[in-house]
Amino acid sequence: MTALIPLTACDPARAGAKAAALGRLLHAGLPVPDSAVVPLGTADNDLPGTVGQVLAWAEQRAPYGLIARSSAPGEDGTASSFAGLYDSVITPRTPGRVLAALRQVRACVRAPAVTAYAAARGLRPDDELAVLVQPVLRPALSGVLAAQVTGGRCVRWRIEAVRGLAEPLVSGAQTGEIHVGHAAAVDSVVSCAQPFIHLPGTGLELDLPPGEWATVPAARHAPAARAKVAGSAGGVLHLRTPAAWADVPVLAPRERGELLDLAAGAARALDLEQIDMEWAVTAEGPVVLQARPLTRPVHDGALPEPPADGWSGLAAVAGIATGPAARLGPDTPPGGAVLICGALGPEAAAALLRGPAAVVSSTGGPLSHTAIIARELGIPCVTNVPEALDRIPDGMVVEVNGTAGTVRPAFTVPSPRQEERPVSYRDAAVLTTTIPDTPPGDGRAATLVLHDPGRADLGVLARAVADAAEETGPLGVLLPDGMPPSAALPAHHPGFVLRTANGLAVLWPVRAGGLPHRVVTLDTDDRVIFERPLGRSAS
Repeated sequence: MTALIPLTACDPARAGAKAAALGRLLHAGLPVPDSAVVPLGTADNDLPGTVGQVLAWAEQRAPYGLIARSSAPGEDGTASSFAGLYDSVITPRTPGRVLAALRQVRACVRAPAVTAYAAARGLRPDDELAVLVQPVLRPALSGVLAAQVTGGRCVRWRIEAVRGLAEPLVSGAQTGEIHVGHAAAVDSVVSCAQPFIHLPGTGLELDLPPGEWATVPAARHAPAARAKVAGSAGGVLHLRTPAAWADVPVLAPRERGELLDLAAGAARALDLEQIDMEWAVTAEGPVVLQARPLTRPVHDGALPEPPADGWSGLAAVAGIATGPAARLGPDTPPGGAVLICGALGPEAAAALLRGPAAVVSSTGGPLSHTAIIARELGIPCVTNVPEALDRIPDGMVVEVNGTAGTVRPAFTVPSPRQEERPVSYRDAAVLTTTIPDTPPGDGRAATLVLHDPGRADLGVLARAVADAAEETGPLGVLLPDGMPPSAALPAHHPGFVLRTANGLAVLWPVRAGGLPHRVVTLDTDDRVIFERPLGRSAS
């Protein structure tokens, strides 16, 4: 039987990236929920026995049940997060339900959305994942924090907060209270209307009919209160926000300062300069639920003034794009359309991977999973446009300004995109995560191997690429966005020069001449699903 791994003994090879990161935070003395890991390599027929270990471990730790979360080796990377593509399952402490939760999370590794996202990012999908098991907390408030960290301080940051559990926030079903700032100064605070609070419930509470009362935990600036039950699902109570709290801020200044200090400490422990941290505040204070690299910087924009001829929301992914509006439905919107949606969950990731011109979401914020994936794919995005579903009909040509946070009718129709791009790589470098063993033989100009600093040393990778180039043709190394050029000085890698083009940095062999005109990513059928021009390059 496979033994559970305690958080204090996690390493990525057995526990996956998410659990290993939390283990490092625990060793650094940071507040992390007590957790256990069902490791990689656990056989399916060992799961029933593993459930017994989980229940014994949880007996005194989890009065509100457990949450099973993915911890895959390849998720939470510096360039690709897999945000929201794996399931997290809240479950009561019963053998059958815990077994079903473990199986559901493990099965996500083969989900079509995961496979498609990996292909779009030039990654090989993981074959299996570990399962991180945590007690479900009953927090007063929770949320997400994204920050750039320099000199042990958060110098540019954004916090999104809600009362209760953060699941509606990260899924994009709800827009949280937003705090944006630089260093210790607060640039702006945008309040939120939170009609419902989600909290884990005891068995007795979950049996309460709508209209009965339950207690909402106290925050430092808001005492505990009674709230009416609206319903329950999946072990979670849905409570109506008490009327007395309607005008009370979610996040108080003292808690905000503690969260910024906590994020700076987590970044230091994980050797990160940009951090994406999920957090909760309980009666004991703030805790870290998850910490990973921030794959793309978050735009600072808050709510703009509504344009006279359109709608406004939250600027989530910078950029401007135009296209015909198309709703998410049984048929995936065509490439080049503007995707109009509510909360965009894992089942809709294929729509983002089809190359929409832009995304407009009626709910959610810039730190929701929708916005994270859109940022990684370079798709302009505006969230929290409540009128989007009712006021923007299918086929209306709209301009989406993800920098300003506005959506308006457009008066020119863009040229339609090809549904499938012709297979031609003559002027392209194909992006991969592994070094080819043999010449690809598909006419590509070169191959670029994506460097993941969390999984390989750049010097080792550069030497391996140089050795393989004699057999496979031109090979280079693509550095992840945001990696400082000082980490890739050509002097450290004889035979290579550092070239930059269109925001990309490439270690490129001197003998190969100039960079190809574009870099492309292929799906499993060798179709181009993403491309970016390289244009002119500079040494």
